[in-house]
Amino acid sequence: MKFNISLIVSILFFFKGYSQTTGFTTIKDEVAFKTNFASASQKIESIESQFNQVKNLSMLKDKIVSKGKFYYKKGNKVRIEYTTPYQYLMVLNNNTMMIKDDQKTSNYNTKSNKMMQSINNIMLDCMRGSVYNNKEFSVQAFESPKEYLLKMKPQTSIMKKMFANIEVFLDKKDFHVLRLNMIENGGDNNLMSFSNPVMNKNVADALFNTK
Repeated sequence: MKFNISLIVSILFFFKGYSQTTGFTTIKDEVAFKTNFASASQKIESIESQFNQVKNLSMLKDKIVSKGKFYYKKGNKVRIEYTTPYQYLMVLNNNTMMIKDDQKTSNYNTKSNKMMQSINNIMLDCMRGSVYNNKEFSVQAFESPKEYLLKMKPQTSIMKKMFANIEVFLDKKDFHVLRLNMIENGGDNNLMSFSNPVMNKNVADALFNTK
């Protein structure tokens, strides 16, 4: 099946951008951080939260703001549901992806395309605490008084074409993701901020149906 990769990337908030690293210093004991991050992530069975997404595009004077709900469930399941200013839905379930708008529903097998598989892995690595296991990026860890920051720099040709950096901001209290900042090579960015997270709630499997 043919697909519009730029559309998928847009849905996954992957645009160009500026860094938000002011006030962060390098983590001294990165080995301990890796262990604690992985351990905390393994305790998360599910996440349900709201999100606010801000796109900064050089071709546009005004920022593009959208809102919605985000769901994660252990077993490689992610649901991103846009509600404002338009309705859009993206669901990842293991190696399958479903995208739905007002006009149609499209289904994809992420294993059939390297770029889609890489995008899928980025999303899941952020939730599972396994970003250090992703060989497509090198990772540097920083901290501020209240947050950790993982700066992921692309190492493969496919990812280098898409991003300059990906920044993952974590809450120091429980390591859950606070913000994702996707930065492309030209200067624009897309920042996704999560709020009111509910951990380990019983989230129905039906939310992650890709058929």
